[in-house]
Amino acid sequence: MPRTPQRTAIANVIVLARLVTAHVPELDEHDALRFTGATIMATGAVWTHAHPSAAMLAAYEADPGLAAMRLDFAVTLRETLEVLLSGLLARSSRAG
Repeated sequence: MPRTPQRTAIANVIVLARLVTAHVPELDEHDALRFTGATIMATGAVWTHAHPSAAMLAAYEADPGLAAMRLDFAVTLRETLEVLLSGLLARSSRAG
């Protein structure tokens, strides 16, 4: 079977999930895959919002009240992933 971009992406998610379980053994394989998939999606979403277009930057400058919508990439991603991981761990501990 040829290596398509989709198959490569899935293989990468599996590798990342294994790294997650190596560092957070409390997560089972299913939750590690969920965390990894959500990490990839959140990274893309946060990156987009943390790097606004020129038009959005102009809007922030024209109306400083909008500046509250600006995101710091590293801080926002870390906080988002902390909440996700905490929820997965809490649910896992209740189930186990």
